[in-house]
Amino acid sequence: MDELDKEIINKLKEDAKLSYKKIAKMLNKPPSTIHFRIKRMIEDKTIMRFSSIVDVGKLGYKTVGWVGLTIDPLKTGEIAQKIASFEETKIVSVTGGTHNLVIQILIKNEKELWNFIRENIQTINGVQNIDVSSSLKVFKWDPCYFFNVAENE
Repeated sequence: MDELDKEIINKLKEDAKLSYKKIAKMLNKPPSTIHFRIKRMIEDKTIMRFSSIVDVGKLGYKTVGWVGLTIDPLKTGEIAQKIASFEETKIVSVTGGTHNLVIQILIKNEKELWNFIRENIQTINGVQNIDVSSSLKVFKWDPCYFFNVAENE
């Protein structure tokens, strides 16, 4: 990946509906070059998909919960898959350090966050300790990136 690829990605992050012609004009390159570069990045899965970014606050989601879990290490995969199956969980990550798993939950309010944890997380066999934090103010949230650690190992 070179600087042109990064510039193309930045333009698509700003507006995924931009045409090859518009991107080419913005970057002072031929449209065929832009087309070739985007096609290659799609084929090698650098660009995984084009999607909409939704303001979840307008859908009624007002609380982002960050949950650190200490779990039975022999059940890591099983527990992670179970938690990943819930619609409310947006990130499930096996981590090193204080917790074995860190999860992000997007939910309507604090009361629902605690109900979700009590009914869905605490009841999972192998969960030993739960630490919960809620986002009070978000200074940056860039939903355009995805990091698949398993594929990068």
